[in-house]
Amino acid sequence: MEGRRYYAGAMSGSLATRIKAIRQTAGLNQTEFANRLGTTQSTVARWEKGAEPSGPMLHAIARVASTTVERLMGTDDLASAAADQIPVVGYVGAGAAVTPFDDYAPGDGMAFVERPPFVSGRAVAVEVKGDSLLPVAEDGWRLVYTGEQTIVEDQVLNKLCVVQLSDGRLLVKRLMRGSKPQRYHLVSTNAPIMEDIEIEWAAPVRAIIPQ
Repeated sequence: MEGRRYYAGAMSGSLATRIKAIRQTAGLNQTEFANRLGTTQSTVARWEKGAEPSGPMLHAIARVASTTVERLMGTDDLASAAADQIPVVGYVGAGAAVTPFDDYAPGDGMAFVERPPFVSGRAVAVEVKGDSLLPVAEDGWRLVYTGEQTIVEDQVLNKLCVVQLSDGRLLVKRLMRGSKPQRYHLVSTNAPIMEDIEIEWAAPVRAIIPQ
């Protein structure tokens, strides 16, 4: 219960404020707190003025407060929020071609969508532009797909997928078995079929999110 006392009263404000609150809630002056942690009073004073403790010291302070380093640093809520968000990293335009946002690194995006409860692991989304995917998806809708880039046929055949061609283009198509080995027909909702196409990988669309 002592640890809960530290935790309840000390986890708001800046890191410096949290460290000071942990020390005060424990009923320790700076020298006593330093002795508990195996450091010096002057070091504790610097922490309480804004200096950041080293990794081992952060763990030691967290143990005193019976909490986690993430909670101490105030990053646990951010990590949880990030896990619930999926970055929008490109758009699907004319011909169902995917155009990445060049200004954003992988894992980032110009916007985020809420992660559907049935989508786990690494996932990204692309935004539909225009009528390229009608009637499956309308302008502004988002398609979510995961990092499971594969050509294992039982995972991708007859499914709407984000597909990378051998020439580097990214398309959103329904994948069908082609008439030649390791070739596929790419079926659009409102464009001619692309027949016997060589692909690098396909990632099934896991969710379509209306806007």
